[in-house]
Amino acid sequence: MENSILFLGTGGDSILVGKQIRASGGIIFELDGNQFVLDPGPGCLARAKQADISIRDTIAVLVSHSHTNHATEVNAVLEALSVSGLDRIGVLVCNSKYAKGDEKEPPMLLNRSRNFVEKVLELGPGAKIGINNINIYTTKTQHFDSEGIGFIFETGRYRIGYTSDTEYTDEIADQYKHCNMVIINCKYPKDIKMAGHMNAEDAAKFLKRIKPKFAVLTHFGVKMLEANPMYVARDIQRDSGVEVAAANDGLMVNPVSFSPRMRQVTLEPYKEA
Repeated sequence: MENSILFLGTGGDSILVGKQIRASGGIIFELDGNQFVLDPGPGCLARAKQADISIRDTIAVLVSHSHTNHATEVNAVLEALSVSGLDRIGVLVCNSKYAKGDEKEPPMLLNRSRNFVEKVLELGPGAKIGINNINIYTTKTQHFDSEGIGFIFETGRYRIGYTSDTEYTDEIADQYKHCNMVIINCKYPKDIKMAGHMNAEDAAKFLKRIKPKFAVLTHFGVKMLEANPMYVARDIQRDSGVEVAAANDGLMVNPVSFSPRMRQVTLEPYKEA
């Protein structure tokens, strides 16, 4: 499919990710025939294999921030797409902290992995790059000290926003005003509020402000799972007036039609021994 968004994983906290109650492999974008891997967390390669996705077809890997459930498998993905550097292709897009670390933490990007891609682009919010016929804009987030970024993907037909992990502010929401579709990391139901993340009330406020055609919630915590993301999405849709879906592992959306009648790819659940 030339245009699709495949959720390899929807887990967003240490309980769900640690036990793989929800997978954590990130998201695969196929936009006008260009494949991007976004936030490849634990299990990305295995989940991509289950979904019959060839990592070798990837032209860019994008990392929003250096927390483990977003970035653990970046080095493995870069090695897989380049066959350990034998075929040096593609681009890595990340922030400076992921690539270089800081005074508290070492870099997550291995030195050898830099040689697996043609270019490493270290970007902050407000940047614009072009990869083939796709424009990518980086957006501001407010998520602890991660110095993270979100992304907007722009083709000739649509714009898709990905918030990454962030608190809600009007300024952050306004970055996505011209998006047809947004993917919101919504970790908590409305009765729980934690720094660095959006809850369901924030997501509704976000959508009422920017009014996209369609939104998908993902990156759930255990409390969101207990509240049932499908019911939470329904409440947000009622409150915001925007069509909202809650992602499951293996959910595939067509970004051209933004149809709620979405295909589900079967991904085998993790089974504890």
